[in-house]
Amino acid sequence: MGSTPEHSPSTQTILHTRRATIVLVCLVAALSYIAPLLQSALMRNLQTVWPLFPGCAILAAVLTLVRTRIWPALILASLAGIVLFDLRVGVPVASIAWFIPADTIEVLIAAIGLRYCFGRAPRLNNINSLAKYGLFAMLLAPCVAAFVSARGIPGHYWTSWRISFLSEVLAFITLPPAILSWFSEGAAWLQKPRAYHIEFAALTASTVLLGYFAFAAHAKSVSPALLYALLPFLLWSVLRFGWIGISSSTIVISFLSVWGLVHGRGPFYAQGSENSMLGLQLFLISAATPFMMLTSVVEDRKLAGEQLETLSGRLIEAQEEERKRIARDVHDDYSQRLAMLAIDVEKLAEELGDSSQRSKQQLREFYERISELGADMHSLSHQLHSSTLESLGLVAGIRTFCDEFTVIEQVQVEFTYENVPRDIPGDAALCLFRVVQEALRNVKRHSGAEKANVRITRSDGSLHLKVSDNGKGFDVGSPPVGSGIGIWSMQERLRLLGGRLKVRSHRMQGTRIDAWLPFKIE
Repeated sequence: MGSTPEHSPSTQTILHTRRATIVLVCLVAALSYIAPLLQSALMRNLQTVWPLFPGCAILAAVLTLVRTRIWPALILASLAGIVLFDLRVGVPVASIAWFIPADTIEVLIAAIGLRYCFGRAPRLNNINSLAKYGLFAMLLAPCVAAFVSARGIPGHYWTSWRISFLSEVLAFITLPPAILSWFSEGAAWLQKPRAYHIEFAALTASTVLLGYFAFAAHAKSVSPALLYALLPFLLWSVLRFGWIGISSSTIVISFLSVWGLVHGRGPFYAQGSENSMLGLQLFLISAATPFMMLTSVVEDRKLAGEQLETLSGRLIEAQEEERKRIARDVHDDYSQRLAMLAIDVEKLAEELGDSSQRSKQQLREFYERISELGADMHSLSHQLHSSTLESLGLVAGIRTFCDEFTVIEQVQVEFTYENVPRDIPGDAALCLFRVVQEALRNVKRHSGAEKANVRITRSDGSLHLKVSDNGKGFDVGSPPVGSGIGIWSMQERLRLLGGRLKVRSHRMQGTRIDAWLPFKIE
């Protein structure tokens, strides 16, 4: 009575998958028809001499993103859309008969090669990945397909081969990187700050405006020198927006340059559409390729930086965990054992009475040395892991450490603070505490100062820590031997939390360390 069959969840999953597949197939078929239709309007019905043919490049990019078992359905749907378009614009059936196997061969070579090299969703984030993509998608697939499709293009065979080859190369340079980058990075891109999106819009608008003046604004051919004005914007797109930026800019420039050429405008316009189209294709390919290589290098460096940052964070976390463990062992084990040993020595000295004054004096010395060692180990435990910092907060933790440092190291440390809240997150508090520790240790080791000042304040949405001394100072360009790791440690801790460090020092004028850490009250 109304019970749900046990197999219904799997049935629903299958139906959902089938619906998604059907929608995808229909979308690919529609896109394969609409994309060349839009280009046909742009090209004034040029049936075979196209600067780029989008169908195969789009389909190959889609195939790398989906399961291989639905490839046949997608290929058939795409070919159906392409054939329908060709028939609509009057492409001869004999030519279509050559184009269908050529497109199939090209798509399969590109998709299988990319799937073999990358698995799903190729990411062109290093030169090695770009070389693999270039081999299969930009060279091998268009080259082999051109030998077949050239038979369907009227005119000299090798001229037709060149037309087919360059149009497909340009398509694979332009469209798949944009599709793949938006697929892999689009969600993260949408999460960027509003200022980032405004900057991207400004870049796109600037590229459109400059591209229009360079390729389409004038009825007569303009100076090619205007093309160099695009270089700063292409560099902007590479360095700030990666593959999304350069692929989008390339599409904009390709569209405007083709539109200008077919309307008799821009630097590539000349008598005879074939020579003009060849010049445009070679320009776009030779211009896009180095920027693709640059983008791969930049993305590789960014990825390496992210991995290094992750590794640095993990190392610091591991260091803190190890400090906690050692501090716990020192406090709960070694310190207690030393305390018990001191008590036993004291009892033994009392039991000796006056029978051996010399032995009793030695035992008292042993007791004092053991007590000092216990105090030192207690201080070491506190330096490794401050229970005061953890329980009472940043101000109390730093004050306690400064007091202990004054007693143990014989350096007068004055600690002041202003407008510092107590509810500072643990990672931020620990970061500033470690900076104070390292800075004061450097004061003791290198400055020869007798006095140091530690001050922490909150203003303008950040915590500002200042540690200064009246020591001998040093040349900031050549820090004292042994201090490099400490400064690096402070910088890395602050950087991982979005902060920054500045060291100021002059010989015989002391040293000042400023640290800023973002802090907002919720």
